Amino acid sequence: MLKGLNFKIEGGSKVGIVGRTGAGKSTISLALSRIVEIEKGAITIDGVDSRSVPLDKLRNKITIIPQDPSLFSGTLRFNIDPNGILTDDDIKSLMKEAGL
Repeated sequence: MLKGLNFKIEGGSKVGIVGRTGAGKSTISLALSRIVEIEKGAITIDGVDSRSVPLDKLRNKITIIPQDPSLFSGTLRFNIDPNGILTDDDIKSLMKEAGL
């Protein structure tokens, strides 16, 4: 259970959440993606209450890298573009930009 949590993140930032076992890292990620709903307070993104955003849109805009180390399953293409919306050229460009 998280109590009194309050933080702001600048737009476009990449954030890592670290802490001891039981500190609430997973709970924060579950709440951000609305896998679990919060009982009190609000999660706002760019001033918009996350509860007012359709789940598919919200979850499409947030990337969570799990804490469990694992290799990718499936193809590289699927792992880069699981929704299948990018062209091969888009994926090649992204990979080049990432230095892959």
